[in-house]
Amino acid sequence: MTRTGRLVDRAELRELIGLAADRALTHPYKLWGYGEGPALRAVLRAAGTLHRPDLVDAVADLVTPTLAAPADEEIDHLVPVEVLLELHRLRPAIDVTGPVRRFVRAVADADRPVPGRPQVHRPHHRTLGRLIWVDCLHTDGPGLVAAGRHADAVRVTTEAARVLQDDTGLFSHGYRVDTGTANGVHWARGQGWALYGLVGLREHADRVARLLDALARNESDGRWHTVVDDPASPAEASLSPMVAATAGRLGPAWRALADRALAATLADVRADGTLPVSAATPVGDAPSYARPATGVYPWGQGPLLDALHIAWEATT
Repeated sequence: MTRTGRLVDRAELRELIGLAADRALTHPYKLWGYGEGPALRAVLRAAGTLHRPDLVDAVADLVTPTLAAPADEEIDHLVPVEVLLELHRLRPAIDVTGPVRRFVRAVADADRPVPGRPQVHRPHHRTLGRLIWVDCLHTDGPGLVAAGRHADAVRVTTEAARVLQDDTGLFSHGYRVDTGTANGVHWARGQGWALYGLVGLREHADRVARLLDALARNESDGRWHTVVDDPASPAEASLSPMVAATAGRLGPAWRALADRALAATLADVRADGTLPVSAATPVGDAPSYARPATGVYPWGQGPLLDALHIAWEATT
C-alpha cells in the first residue's frame, strides 16, 4: 500500500488507527444520528486491534447512559444494534436488550400505512416523516441481521432499494412517500450507506453489482464527486473508504476497484488520523449539493477506520 507515493508500514497504520479512533470519540454523540453507529463500531474494532480497553470504556461511557432512556420515536430507530451487541459481548454487564427490541419494533414490526411501501423512519416528524433516506440502509439491514431477523432485513432493505435505486444502478438520496418520487440525486456518501446496508445480504448481490458497476463508471482514481455522476460537483472523500471496506470482500471482480479506493483513502488521510468529509447533508435538489461544508465527523472517521483495518489486514 502507498500513501502519497511511499509505503505505509504496519507501525504507521497502527498509529493512524489509534489517532482516527481517538478523534472519532470527540464528536458529541446522541442516540443516534446518521453515521454515528458505524464510527463507534469501528472504534470497538480498533480497541481489539490496538489492545486498548480504554476505547471500549469510552464507547461504554457514551452509550450506557442512553440505554435506560425512554424510547424517542424521532431518533431511537437509529440505534446501532451492531455496536450494542458488540459492547455487550465485551462488557457483559451492560444490558442492551431494551434498545435492540425497540429498534426491531420500529424498523421491522411497525404498522405500514401501505403494505410493501418502505418504512418511514421518523413518521411523526413534520417534514422528515415523508422521506425514505438512503442513509437508513446502513442501520436497517445490518441491525436486523445482528438481531437475528435476516428475513426482515431482506424485506426492509428490498422495500427501500426498490424506490431508491434507479436504472443507472446508483441510489437516490431520498424518496418522498407522499408524492412517490425520488429526488434523483446520486449523493456519494449515500452510495456508501447503500453498500454498507446491502453487502451482507446475499439476496442483494445483483443490486450491489449494479451499484459497483455504476461507481466504477464514475470513478476518478479511487475517488468520487459529491454527486457521483456530476463531475462538476466537488470531490467527496467519504465514499472511497466505504468502497475500500466493502468491495474487496465481494470477490476478485471488485478487488482492483477496492484497492484504488483504499490507495486514495491512504493518500487523503491526514497525519493526525482525520479524513475531512462533507457535513451532514439533507435531501435536496441537485444545486443544494454543490457547496458542502467539510470537517471531521463520525461518518468520515468510521469508514476511515474500516479502510485502515483493510490495510492492516493486508500487512499480516
